[in-house]
Amino acid sequence: MLYLFSVVFTFLALFLIPGLFISRRLRVPLSLTNILRFIKITASKYDDEEERNDDKRDAMGEKEKRARNRIMPKHVAVMLDGNRRWAEKRGLGTSEGNEAGARRLLENAKDCFATGINTISLFAFSTENWERPEDEVNCLMALFEKHFRSEMPYLQRENIKISVIGNRAKIPESLLGLIEEVEEATKSYEGKNLIIAIDYSGRFDILQACISLATKVKDGLIQVEDINEKAMEKELLTKCSEFPNPDLLIRTSGEQRISNFFLWQSAYTELYFPTVLWPDFGEAEYLEALTCDAMGEKEKRARNRIMPKHVAVILDGNRRWAEKRGLGTSEGHEAGARRLLENAKDCFAMGTNTISLFAFSTENWERPQDEVKCLMALFEKHFRAELPFFQRDKIKISVIGNRAKIPESLLGLIEEVEEATKRYEGKNLIIAIDYSGRFDILQACKSLATKVKDGLIQVEDINEKAMEKELLTKCSEFPNPDLLIRTSGEQRISNFFLWQSAYTELYFPTVLWPDFGEAEYLEALTWYQQRQRRFGRRV
Repeated sequence: MLYLFSVVFTFLALFLIPGLFISRRLRVPLSLTNILRFIKITASKYDDEEERNDDKRDAMGEKEKRARNRIMPKHVAVMLDGNRRWAEKRGLGTSEGNEAGARRLLENAKDCFATGINTISLFAFSTENWERPEDEVNCLMALFEKHFRSEMPYLQRENIKISVIGNRAKIPESLLGLIEEVEEATKSYEGKNLIIAIDYSGRFDILQACISLATKVKDGLIQVEDINEKAMEKELLTKCSEFPNPDLLIRTSGEQRISNFFLWQSAYTELYFPTVLWPDFGEAEYLEALTCDAMGEKEKRARNRIMPKHVAVILDGNRRWAEKRGLGTSEGHEAGARRLLENAKDCFAMGTNTISLFAFSTENWERPQDEVKCLMALFEKHFRAELPFFQRDKIKISVIGNRAKIPESLLGLIEEVEEATKRYEGKNLIIAIDYSGRFDILQACKSLATKVKDGLIQVEDINEKAMEKELLTKCSEFPNPDLLIRTSGEQRISNFFLWQSAYTELYFPTVLWPDFGEAEYLEALTWYQQRQRRFGRRV
């Protein structure tokens, strides 16, 4: 009897119960044929899944190979954006989004170091973030404290040096004590640097460096003439790293601005703006950032919405445009100059008040001599030819940059055009020739240091307002651009407006400058109008 019961039970367990399950799953009558069919389908699905996983692994492996075969960045900076939106999409609270972001931070830091990155900088909490709801700020401070404490053994085991940069005045005492403990415990480590920016502002960083230099001038430790790029970089907060300037800056969530992060430090940084939200930015996305040269999506055409008051343009691609057509470099620059004037007219016609054009950088003097001479002649030709247009349309012309190397004949013409248009208001055309964002900041810093030395101001008077009065863009009612366009697909600002671009929307179309016409400008405006400009705050 017991034997019979065992046989029946075994039959039910092995055949009948699974058979009934399969029958319901397939919605077909119970039969041996259908059971075998189910097994075959399941096996096939398993094989397909394995194949897809193999393809995925192959793709990841290919990306890893591509990443390792290229020159790796020494310093990667990351703006951790999208935690709140990630949580909202999942019906979770903001604190859960920030917690997920913190976990992702640690995982990605490990991935970065594993691929050979020496320095990782994380924009964890901006100065403007203090204006967020108090409970969210308290949650973030608690989160920093929790992870500093829990990750200390890992940091020490892996010999990772921790540096926290920013203004420490508002940081809670318990967190501040823990930061100092972690920094002290890891300060002797070399080769791996993790920089965490808390209550950080790029402008604050430049100002504190400027104040330090001005104080040294006042105390007779240095001369005003000693203030240069090297001196500035020794005072910036990123002096804590062997590689103070990032090679690559990643901002997740699709926003295209650097929101007052590394301003001076990002003069030549490659900028990468994936649309993925930070908690979803995993190893695959990081490899994509290392291997992707440029990315972007076409947006809808312009609509009647808020217009940028100040548009800055980096005119890139003239030489490549000429090469594609079998033309000489000079013809490419001539086409670029014509496009410049046409686009300026379009901008003013659409309601923009200030247009800034990066026409010739300080580094451009290193180009072949005949190309430099061609550009100087081109500036002279168009300043002379367009003066009647500037006067007729009442456009104020300002040329900014270092005038020391500009040929005498061109310099005389620049002064003539500026004098003839200086009374005009409402339309400003700023042309940057022999311009460098770092030079601009340094000349402002020197001016402030000289005023401190001469007793005209106190060191305590050096603030953002004082700095902006010294920058070369003080010539305009709107010194900071709302929108910066760089044509040709390159994604960096190449030492253009550093201070001024703290909150600027950055747009990188792939079209070469001579082809950047009215339709392309409208496309840029539409893209700008879809941005939500928060200036670090929650809207």
